[in-house]
Amino acid sequence: MDALKSQQNSKDGPAIDISPVARVGETNDTRRELLELQLRMATCSINHEYARKEFDDACDREKREDLLEYMHNCRCEYFQARTALASYDPYALAEFEADLMRQKQMTLTAYNA
Repeated sequence: MDALKSQQNSKDGPAIDISPVARVGETNDTRRELLELQLRMATCSINHEYARKEFDDACDREKREDLLEYMHNCRCEYFQARTALASYDPYALAEFEADLMRQKQMTLTAYNA
């Protein structure tokens, strides 16, 4: 994931490397499908974290229930995409999730500062 390392040193800050984990010779449709799975995982993960932060600050019971449902939906969609990606290449999935975790830690730490 050289893209992540090089972006960590840039003035724009780090960014997750979302490039298709497709093997050499895969069709464009397969590459697009894999990229969509990665994007879905990243989006759901970040949305879940921000909803969790909002949940921590919410005092209204109805708002908290709505956020719990939203977080549950994010989790379900994340794991559906994760399962599909794991069946394709578990090693690429592990690397992608590690990058995603680093990105979330850096983003959410900056958000809290």
